[in-house]
Amino acid sequence: MRKLCIFGTHHQFQCDVPMDSYFHTNLRSLIEQHKIDVVCEEATGLPPKSCVELLVDELGLKWRNIDATIEERKLIPDRGNGDSLQDLDLYMQREKMWITRISEAVTASGLLICGLCHTFTIAEKLRELFELEIHVYDPRRIYNWDGRPRVSATAITAKPQ
Repeated sequence: MRKLCIFGTHHQFQCDVPMDSYFHTNLRSLIEQHKIDVVCEEATGLPPKSCVELLVDELGLKWRNIDATIEERKLIPDRGNGDSLQDLDLYMQREKMWITRISEAVTASGLLICGLCHTFTIAEKLRELFELEIHVYDPRRIYNWDGRPRVSATAITAKPQ
């Protein structure tokens, strides 16, 4: 059975040039460990060459954007608000495209890099087609959790007037 390693991450890591060093270390390790022949990436809307694609070029591997193109996305209704409200139907339609594109791209062992929100839903859909291994690149690495702004307890418990 073909193998697929899914690497869920915050999209900011895909945009960073130069690449985050821990992100780079994780990707290189997975590529070597799994003898990856193609890297598939949810990359629509990222810079023309994501840092992942640059790494893949450097390693001489194949790379494929498996996401819906901007033109394809315009054809899919989106009831989300561009913020916290997300459209499940849009996600499902995009992931359906991904399944086809990943299946066409991976011959023996692939690496899928996608946003955190897709990690487990796409894994569920691909589990019959691939032997899966799932990794999540924890976004806590980019935040100073101790220094972030907070709302005071009195603001939370205060009743609106």
